[in-house]
Amino acid sequence: MYKCNFPGCNYETDLRHQIHNHHITSKQEGGTNQKHNLIMLCPNCHSKVFQPSAKRGIHSIKGVDSIELITKIQSTAGLALEYKKPNGETDYTLVD
Repeated sequence: MYKCNFPGCNYETDLRHQIHNHHITSKQEGGTNQKHNLIMLCPNCHSKVFQPSAKRGIHSIKGVDSIELITKIQSTAGLALEYKKPNGETDYTLVD
């Protein structure tokens, strides 16, 4: 089972091709394909990720519901995604 890691999304699928791997730190900025730098996103949520350094493409557009991914961290409750909400506040959500 593959689950979207976007905060508040409940999308799940058994089909790997229906979910995207997204780099938290882009490869252009030195990010790797290692697990700590990847999260799974459904196609809809993938379009909501904003990357300030992106010069073009889908991640260069900041929408009213966009988030900016910061990092994945190990918390006492499990693996958590740190991100910036549209209002600029930092928040966390648990990821699988």
